[in-house]
Amino acid sequence: MSTPTTLATVRQALAASIQQAGYRAYEAPLATVVPPAVVIVPDSPYLIANTLASGGISWQANYELVVAVASLDNRASLDQLEQIIVKVCASLGPGVAFSEVQQPTIEEVGPSSLLTARISVTVRANLTAPTLT
Repeated sequence: MSTPTTLATVRQALAASIQQAGYRAYEAPLATVVPPAVVIVPDSPYLIANTLASGGISWQANYELVVAVASLDNRASLDQLEQIIVKVCASLGPGVAFSEVQQPTIEEVGPSSLLTARISVTVRANLTAPTLT
């Protein structure tokens, strides 16, 4: 992953990595999710600023990658969820670290019941303020 300069480009780069793994990626939470998919949502703490010796600031942006599959058959859904988790984690580029995967849970998203698991990721970035027009 190249060094992003805005939080939007951080999310876009994460989405591109997920799409390269072969899955639908959403850069923000939506009312309806079409599984299988990965939704990128801010985690807590969202941003951490580190002051550099040079006087600059290095940022860490924390996200959860919410992996979602249809909850139709317990065994098949869990197998699919686990396969996606492994493939997505393997596809994350340089500058992205994942720390843990939460246990699977059933979530109601729009009209669908989805089996989900949350992957915690941290992206190091040299952020700049976007130009407002």
